[in-house]
Amino acid sequence: MSGISVALITFFCAMGIALVLTPRVASWASHRGICDYPSLRRVHLNCIPRAGGIALFLSFFVTYLIALSVTSEQGIDTILNREQLFFLLGAFFIFVLGLWDDIRSLPPWVKFSGQIAVGLLVWVGGIDVELLSVTLYKGVSLPSWLSLVITVFWVVLLVNAINLIDGLDGLAAGICLFVSITLLTLCFSTGKPMLIVGFSALAGSCLGFLRYNFNPASVFMGDCGSYLLGYLLAALTIQGAMKSHATVALLIPVIALGVPLLDTLLAPVRRFVLGKKLFMPDQSHIHHILLKLGYSQRNVVVIIYGVTIFLGLISLAFVFVKDQLSAYILAIPGIIIFLAVKKLGYLEYVAADKIWGWLRDITDEAGFSNERRSFLNVQMQILQSETVEELWDNVSVGIEKLDFDMAELHFNNEQNLLPKSSLTTMEWRRNHVDNGFDFNNQCQFKLEMPLMVDQGRTYGVLWLIKDLKRSNMSHYTLRRVEHLRRTIIGVLNRFAGL
Repeated sequence: MSGISVALITFFCAMGIALVLTPRVASWASHRGICDYPSLRRVHLNCIPRAGGIALFLSFFVTYLIALSVTSEQGIDTILNREQLFFLLGAFFIFVLGLWDDIRSLPPWVKFSGQIAVGLLVWVGGIDVELLSVTLYKGVSLPSWLSLVITVFWVVLLVNAINLIDGLDGLAAGICLFVSITLLTLCFSTGKPMLIVGFSALAGSCLGFLRYNFNPASVFMGDCGSYLLGYLLAALTIQGAMKSHATVALLIPVIALGVPLLDTLLAPVRRFVLGKKLFMPDQSHIHHILLKLGYSQRNVVVIIYGVTIFLGLISLAFVFVKDQLSAYILAIPGIIIFLAVKKLGYLEYVAADKIWGWLRDITDEAGFSNERRSFLNVQMQILQSETVEELWDNVSVGIEKLDFDMAELHFNNEQNLLPKSSLTTMEWRRNHVDNGFDFNNQCQFKLEMPLMVDQGRTYGVLWLIKDLKRSNMSHYTLRRVEHLRRTIIGVLNRFAGL
């Protein structure tokens, strides 16, 4: 049979099995309480069974095993070779991990560790990225250690990409359907029955499952389904698109999977910038943002379907056009991604001024900036003070560097913590400040800091005043004032013998 005939038969067989099994799996999951219940993070209002991935697992593998053994010249021996056995084992383990998570709600580190273990498993089985290629004609052979890293990263990336995008009825299954059809089209030129059968079975299973998963959904695929779909896309593309010059280059599956990959790569960046835990779920994924813009669930899914189909066509064009036109074709998804990221508001998280401010904070906190090192020198001078008077002279230098206008230090020596001094109040004023200074001006920043020894005991109080009409405060003023306060307390503790 021709490759197209094999693909059509496999596709419809997988679709038929999924159509028959999905409602039965949904009924089984519902009776056992394996359901998604309404919550703040969920967009549905009813309890929906969420183990539909079982139907995807069975429909894919029954069709895949039968079709591969029938169409391959080696028959059943094809399934028993090392690469195929490890491919099937990896799929089984990632499915079990997802099903376990659906039933028990595993902590993030367990899920992530399991995904890495599956990536290692397929690499050991020979399903590895041997050649890194960004064009159709050139590539670089990878050393084994780099092949391991890229293979595991690719598996984990796609597993999480499909899992994260699975937030609306029919979204993940539809994306996998269109991506599988795109990659199937590209695989007809390879002559590998494994790839044709694999992508055909995957596309058919997704379409059959969509009959019950499209809005309004009567069943969800759950983590067992999303993990499985992500793994299958990762493993099949490694076995086909990433191992040979004659097949599809690395960028092809990346372009076709543009929406889920973009969402997955932006999620940790967004959470990191906002100070959230990297693996903590949120409602800022692409489909959530489109919902907030006023689109209905069905419209959001259709929009993302359209983008996925368009990116699939771009990847097909990238293969069949002349090499000199590749750069122009790649510019199209690049422009689309930039406009989409801007429209969805993600650039607010990585705006240049915010990134620059964050980098300045890092360099200042680490002591790399000149201002921080200069103030550190003042702190060292303060620490070397031998008398209260010398201490105040050095502190005054620091206060001037902090651009304050006035400062007063009022000692409270009732508990005889400090050696006796002729001064109980010390003052410092900037040159332009005279006795007529208005202390009630509304533009003045005033700071009172107790010099605490321990709870209930103080050396006194340090007053600082700054006229904001003259100049604004630096971003780091308060941080350095606290450093100054602690340095003063450290010297006073030495004077008091504490």
